[in-house]
Amino acid sequence: MKRLILTIVVLSCCLFAKAQIVIDTISTEALNEVLIEQVERLADDSDEDANYNYEELLEQYIFFIDNPINLNSDDIIELLELRLISVFQCEALKKYRRYYGDFLFLEELEMVEGFDEQTLSIIAPIVYVGKDNSKDKITLSKMARYGKHQVLGRYEQILEHQQGYDPISDSALLAKPNSRYLGSPQRYQLKYTYNYRNKIRAGFVLEKDPGEMFFTDNVSDTIKALLGDKYRRGFDHIGFHLYAKDLGIVKAAALGDYQLSFGQGLTMWTGMNYGKVVTGSSVMKQGRGVAPKTSASEYSYMRGAAVTLGGGPFRGTVFYSNRMVDANITVTDTLDEAEYISSLQETGYHRTIGEILDSRAIRQQVVGGHLSFAVSHFEVGYTLHHTWLSAALLLNPSNYNQYYFQGRQLTNQGIDFKYVKGKFAFFGEGAMCFNTDSTALIQAEGLSRFAGLIGMSVKPAGYLNFTLAYRDYGKAYQNLFSNAFGEGSRNQGQRGMYLGVEVAPAPYWNIQAYADLFKFTWLTSQVYAPSWGHDYYLRLSHSFNRRTTAYLQIRSKTKMKNSTDGFVFSRYPIFYTKNSVRFNINYSVRDFHFCNKAEYAHYRNEDGSNSHGFFICQDVAYKPENKPFSLSFRYALFDTDDYDSRVYAYENDVLYSFSVPALYGKGMRMYLLGKWQIINNLTLYARIGSTIYRDRDEIGSGLTLIEGNHKTDLKVELVWKL
Repeated sequence: MKRLILTIVVLSCCLFAKAQIVIDTISTEALNEVLIEQVERLADDSDEDANYNYEELLEQYIFFIDNPINLNSDDIIELLELRLISVFQCEALKKYRRYYGDFLFLEELEMVEGFDEQTLSIIAPIVYVGKDNSKDKITLSKMARYGKHQVLGRYEQILEHQQGYDPISDSALLAKPNSRYLGSPQRYQLKYTYNYRNKIRAGFVLEKDPGEMFFTDNVSDTIKALLGDKYRRGFDHIGFHLYAKDLGIVKAAALGDYQLSFGQGLTMWTGMNYGKVVTGSSVMKQGRGVAPKTSASEYSYMRGAAVTLGGGPFRGTVFYSNRMVDANITVTDTLDEAEYISSLQETGYHRTIGEILDSRAIRQQVVGGHLSFAVSHFEVGYTLHHTWLSAALLLNPSNYNQYYFQGRQLTNQGIDFKYVKGKFAFFGEGAMCFNTDSTALIQAEGLSRFAGLIGMSVKPAGYLNFTLAYRDYGKAYQNLFSNAFGEGSRNQGQRGMYLGVEVAPAPYWNIQAYADLFKFTWLTSQVYAPSWGHDYYLRLSHSFNRRTTAYLQIRSKTKMKNSTDGFVFSRYPIFYTKNSVRFNINYSVRDFHFCNKAEYAHYRNEDGSNSHGFFICQDVAYKPENKPFSLSFRYALFDTDDYDSRVYAYENDVLYSFSVPALYGKGMRMYLLGKWQIINNLTLYARIGSTIYRDRDEIGSGLTLIEGNHKTDLKVELVWKL
């Protein structure tokens, strides 16, 4: 009876409330906005030597658009892992189901505490309501009948000629081995994926980057002899995965390429890091454990096998990875194998002789496990893993890398915890490392090899949320797979305090803000002295109606770097500040969708130098209902004094691809994106973009140099779904 009354109330609200949002499971505009904001924010921090894998982030969102999450299953935890809902909203979902049973329809979400219009519009495209079939028996006949197949082929190319593809003689190439790309300028990608009800997943990905050799090349016999067994043709990267979950006691199992993420990321977290703020002020991570690696990225992943077993409150994971990684070889032994390396390479490019000789240079093996115990509102976990390198890593000595990992072996362990109840959430992780090959400096000083993160999130009211987090990463803490919250990508030699807040002061209004104060306790590659800084962020957003949303974003970031004053004998640290203000409005008129965006950036050095940057663009998308095609167009103008005042602007792209160019100088940027559903299961995407500069006659430098003032990129993609 209570459920019947609730159903009537919800339906009445949906029919008669004037300002009630209408959930549209076809439209993905709100979800796209979340993705765009995440990628642009990460790109804006890319000067911190972080390797953000945007493709992996994009694939996670698109996967769940094609394979939505059942609100009546335990898979709702995926919404938390994607940062689309907060931990309090996740708990509210579980509580609602305990009290009222399974959801009967999607609009029922409006009765769940903490689910406002903005959250509903974001998650609507990737959720559905249905019977929970997670416990159903899996058979080969069901897998063959209900499994989903997808094949994707993509071609990309910069149309203008680049200097790296100029003809060159063998003698000149041998004298300067990195003066020419050995392959063609095209990028090719071929990907196949299979999915059965999000429980069984399999697939492979093949990729060839621009400049890499393919099936045909112009490499002479002399160069082939120099490359030896490193001379390969065809796709440069080959990845594959087989993944299963929720098979009785087997909670997850992976074979081939996979990702690992536990706790808050201090001990083990491969793959994507979501940055400082994604949804609201929460910085608490929700590890996915074992997950398939489906993207074409060539770094930060495992290759081997992993399995998670669970029963009652306990879960245990064991994993092993064995793969060849790129490295810069400095010394080889009598068998012509690497004995010492000076650095590990993570670009994934194998275009020049030097890059090819560094490819798959050493073997990296990782073995470890994770044990967790969860009861009621509390969860605690322990992670341990050991890494072997087939050759010793000996870095070229510098002022800032004296505490970096060196040697062949490294052991990491950590304890993480999480407690969520009512309006409070506490989380944290402590980790330590052990390296028998530590540098003499570390051994002599007995420095702390500890790193710790602790925080809390409080939701005193449905419209208010605070998060406070403190981190202290020792300068001797070393980890090749650490990816925790912090400033930059290296969880080492850093302390910081973060305070974030999210408030909804009125219906359809939302305010997000944070302040992050940080200090580097040792030298970095940017400043040869201990340094400090702060990062302030404010975002005010408003939904005028279902078709019109807008936001105003302000960010101010201050850090230190080495002075480049030529009149000073030795470098000394100075402060620099980058301020940016952005206004964005999205609105729709029938089948047309518009976006206007304007941004101003100001970069100021302590020595008095200043630079400014402006960006403005108009996006127009035509997406007619019940038509097999759509078009998107952008026209943008930018004017910046230099690279420091650059602006990053996300661009719509073909499926599973991304484009976030750094715009600086004076010029304009345009692109046209088209989508055509040729038949029911076959879709063609095509995109052409062009950047035209008014302040230069050359674009790029080195091997990427283009003579002229314009650069044109082309992408064509074909997707076949069965």
